[in-house]
Amino acid sequence: MKEKGVFLLKIETNIKPIEAIKVIHQAFKRYETDPQPSSALSETENTIQNELNQGTELFGVCDNNKLIGIVKCVLNNEYIYFSRLSVLPQNQGKGIATSLVKYLEDYAMQNNVFTSKCKVRKSEKYNIALYLKLGYDIVKEEMIVNKNGDEIPTLTMSKNLNPKVVEVLNT
Repeated sequence: MKEKGVFLLKIETNIKPIEAIKVIHQAFKRYETDPQPSSALSETENTIQNELNQGTELFGVCDNNKLIGIVKCVLNNEYIYFSRLSVLPQNQGKGIATSLVKYLEDYAMQNNVFTSKCKVRKSEKYNIALYLKLGYDIVKEEMIVNKNGDEIPTLTMSKNLNPKVVEVLNT
């Protein structure tokens, strides 16, 4: 739903793998011709379902009952780790990714987890800028091997979600 060109976002928690995979594939389609295509393009409904069975959670955003953005996450005692933040290309730049990340951060804090982490390709300047703007720091640089067997230079980004701890440390 929209109001004056701005999305009024409601986060959905009951995302079907078949719907999630459609959004992931469309959002990552630009990597199709990349020398190192994203392994997101080889994900299937079954791979998503297997991850859900092992504790991964999916959150999404719908517009007129159509899924337009999703994110996968795993919450443990130490941190929330999110991946596959995906927004349909025609809906990018409207704050959907930001809303999903902020939702994950709130979700983590409600579960007494105060660190959020993600990995991003080093070449993804826009995504890195988004996470920096949202308060994430680059904490690690490494070469990973994705599910396709390709070596990808990546950055691990992390954010402390407990501002009271930061305030105490800075005083």
